[in-house]
Amino acid sequence: MRPAIATVFFVLVGLTFNSANASFLDEQLLYSRVRDAYKFKKDTIVSQLKEMNLITSNFQVLVKAYKYEERVRVFVKSKTEKKWRLYQDIQICSNSGTLGPKRMQGDMQVPEGYYTINHFNPYSNFHLSLGISYPNKSDRLKSTAKDKGGAIYMHGNCVTIGCIPITDEPIKEIYILCVMAKSAGQVNIPIHIFPFDYSEIKMQVAKEKYPEHIVFWENLFEAEKRFQEDSIQVPVSVNEKGDYFIGS
Repeated sequence: MRPAIATVFFVLVGLTFNSANASFLDEQLLYSRVRDAYKFKKDTIVSQLKEMNLITSNFQVLVKAYKYEERVRVFVKSKTEKKWRLYQDIQICSNSGTLGPKRMQGDMQVPEGYYTINHFNPYSNFHLSLGISYPNKSDRLKSTAKDKGGAIYMHGNCVTIGCIPITDEPIKEIYILCVMAKSAGQVNIPIHIFPFDYSEIKMQVAKEKYPEHIVFWENLFEAEKRFQEDSIQVPVSVNEKGDYFIGS
């Protein structure tokens, strides 16, 4: 191989290698909004994780949203820990629909169920946004609608039709936190959405006001009640009827 050709070859191989091994954070920092968010939120994230005895190369994220209380709670832990700890509690600034699951396009509902973050959108019309994997297997089996809808996000700004808006400043931090967790090796970042923060009293009220959803909610809350007891998130799967069950 001639020297000039060899030089070009090894440069190209090096570029390919670097590209293939670039972290998710590096990829996201190509976008101006992500760079700005990273600039203003990185130190805050690193400092808070340090206070929790966590480092950015060894942590994971879990997100839970509660529609009635209008709260998003973000939990973190190390890769080897079992118990999740609260990182941040954020106000949902707007809501649409009523309590109950989303079953079709145009019903204005915010979904309820066990999802993952499936899209990082740096070009969102609502500053930054994190895609929610609706419809999941349960949604597809439970709904008879031909068009079940989609494109559900947690995002900035304060408007929504079925999404979870938390305004621009909180979404900057949560977006970067999730990017850093994914870059540290977390393949799936869970986001769980519930009609309310479970309690027996709230469930009794719900039985009177929303009897049509009670069977679904009793099933939905099985794993969440365990989480309330010990801060351990058990694996959740979906059976052939669309019901959630504990296990993988």
